[in-house]
Amino acid sequence: MTELDDILVSGEFAAFREAYAPAVHPAGTTAVRETVRRRRRRTAVVTAAAVVLAVAIPVGANAALNRRPDPRPGPAQTATPSPSETTASPTPPPPTPSTASPTAAAPDGRITRSQLLAARIDLPDWRPGPVCTAGPTRVAGTYRNEGDVLLDGLAYGDVDGDGAVETVALLRCLIFQSGPSQVVVLDRDSDGRIVVLDQVARSETPGPQWLLAVQVTGQGTVRVEMADIGPGGGWSLDWSQRQWRGYRWTGKGFTQVDGPTSFGPNRHLVDLTVTAGDVAWGPKDADGIRTGTSTVTVRNLSKVPARLVELHLRMQVGTTADGGDWSACQGGPPPKGPITCRFGPLGPGEQRTFRFGLRNSNTASGTGIAEVTPIGTDADPLFDSAQENDEDRYTYR
Repeated sequence: MTELDDILVSGEFAAFREAYAPAVHPAGTTAVRETVRRRRRRTAVVTAAAVVLAVAIPVGANAALNRRPDPRPGPAQTATPSPSETTASPTPPPPTPSTASPTAAAPDGRITRSQLLAARIDLPDWRPGPVCTAGPTRVAGTYRNEGDVLLDGLAYGDVDGDGAVETVALLRCLIFQSGPSQVVVLDRDSDGRIVVLDQVARSETPGPQWLLAVQVTGQGTVRVEMADIGPGGGWSLDWSQRQWRGYRWTGKGFTQVDGPTSFGPNRHLVDLTVTAGDVAWGPKDADGIRTGTSTVTVRNLSKVPARLVELHLRMQVGTTADGGDWSACQGGPPPKGPITCRFGPLGPGEQRTFRFGLRNSNTASGTGIAEVTPIGTDADPLFDSAQENDEDRYTYR
């Protein structure tokens, strides 16, 4: 310590001692010197730190100004994968709600049975007829009155390709046990109302006379099962020909895309026709009996053979078979009762002509009827498809 330091310390110590000597025991010169040394060391450290910061900040700033910017990243280099490697194509992220373009969802066209029975729908035309009409119609669940439209089947699928399900309905307008049927596709409009997209198929004359079931494939094809002949009049669906036909939506309507387009001949169905000539009675013999001849021709107009045919001549009471072609009938001439002849087979397009001898003691004139009927069995029935030409009238006098 220099002499100046000793003088300063002594002076400070003297002043301190005068002020506080009465209350504080003096620490001595040595303690004061130690305190001064600690204060000087703190002052030197603070001053050195300030000098370092003063030098470091300008140097760092200058280095930042003179540093070159990092090069911008260029296109990524893609390595060609080896034959044993596979690479997945990147999938773009889905658009955010702010950038995605909104698309209106197609209405849900799934319509339940109860919903359909509670609605009134605008139906297309049925097969021409006096009872079943097009237009707004209430579909029924059970038959009550002639002309009721019954719901006979439902199917579901995306028929028009809009991503939503539509409803396919099989409807039947009942006239007793028969009547026309049609298949329609139902959807909903933007207000949720049930509407008819279009008619897929309907029953026709001569066929198909009956629609049985509906389906929808995964590709949107509407499949309809149909029969060539409908039930009723003694005809069972067991004897009908059945086939499935497929229809697709074109944007304007439905068109057939698969399945047969027509029915072949039904082996249970023939078309027979008959013509009969007038009978001219001859003079009476000694017993008052008159005889005559009836010429009858039977034709098979169908493509199906008639294995057995029955010909019935309806005449005045007392007329019996007498000679002629009765021998060509099974069992020969009828001894009495109905004047009938069973014969066969009669192939497609064939005809048979008979000259039947008759006798009668009745001198009255009148009108008779020749009637022809195909004969089948319970296991293999046979019906006539056009009964209006199954009989012919003739006179006898």
